[in-house]
Amino acid sequence: MKKYCFLFVFLVAALSLRAQIVGDVAVTRKVLAERGGELHMVLEISVSRKAVTRSQSWTILPELSTPDRKSVKLFPHILINGRYQQHMQERRRRLSGAYWAERQPYMTINADKKTDQVFRYEMKVPYESWMAGATLVLRMVQTSPGGVRRVFTVDVNGAVDVSRK
Repeated sequence: MKKYCFLFVFLVAALSLRAQIVGDVAVTRKVLAERGGELHMVLEISVSRKAVTRSQSWTILPELSTPDRKSVKLFPHILINGRYQQHMQERRRRLSGAYWAERQPYMTINADKKTDQVFRYEMKVPYESWMAGATLVLRMVQTSPGGVRRVFTVDVNGAVDVSRK
């Protein structure tokens, strides 16, 4: 009987942990093309309503690079915060102000909403010849309580589309 009680408690604990697993953050490449001397990039960022726990954050760093990594273009990052992380960021900003050397995010997303959210990330930069052979890569950094960080690298399928006129 004790074995069954222990097994039941273990299953309940396992199911409660499963409910705490975070939702999804999805990034879809809509446009990555040379147009009129500019590189035009459009990404669609889908954030589920519970994409991060209260104490977590995700940083998404878009990067255009050649296969040998001799040429790299870093784009402004996107920050997705859980509720506590958002409060801590606001508090840090109020207490210490924004540092001039600190890279500001393109957008900060608060992931404690009751519905899923979709955002558009659009960037235009001067086109350079090396970009014809470059691919878009996303570095996704998950920060958990205690400063624990996990880095994921995602190739966003393909190279820059170059228009032929």
